[in-house]
Amino acid sequence: MCSSDLLNHTYVTLGQVEGRTMLPLPPNDVTSVEKTSSKDKANLLENAIVHWTKQIKNVLKRDPEMVLKTGDHPGPLSELEFWQHKSEDLRSICGQLGSERIKRVLKFLEQNKSTYTGPFSKLQKEVQVARNEAVENYKYLTTLSDLFNDLISTGTDLPEVIDLFAPIMQTILLIWQYSQHYNTPARLVVLI
Repeated sequence: MCSSDLLNHTYVTLGQVEGRTMLPLPPNDVTSVEKTSSKDKANLLENAIVHWTKQIKNVLKRDPEMVLKTGDHPGPLSELEFWQHKSEDLRSICGQLGSERIKRVLKFLEQNKSTYTGPFSKLQKEVQVARNEAVENYKYLTTLSDLFNDLISTGTDLPEVIDLFAPIMQTILLIWQYSQHYNTPARLVVLI
């Protein structure tokens, strides 16, 4: 493993420790050094795009139902935490994709007619759409936070728990009516 591979692996691992997806950047000099052939540069930069694509697709395919598929029994706040984490991760990815270094990489590959730029551009749009969905879902679901905390703190005292169900269900109905994304039966599975 060369030093840049080790550095990239460390960068990705540090991001995972922080709960974020970090896109490892090729060395600073790749797009500016003239001694390296364009073909070698393009190959190195295309490898970076392949790696970024895998990372981004892993984030995009995460869904709250994964908790149920693994056999866990999520609590009422699990759905909120999921969308909070996903929106933060996608914001971070969007910020990285908008950075000058990544723009330079994409511009270089575009100028060299790389076949990777078209699909990656499409993926960037998917990230933007997914980010908007995650941000909106989290925004709407935070309206349930206090109610869920009350539900958790109430414990198993049935009369008090029953009193919380009406406001919880009313809030869920409002979310269903006004949210552009959180209005399908699949979205309600984990929440309910």
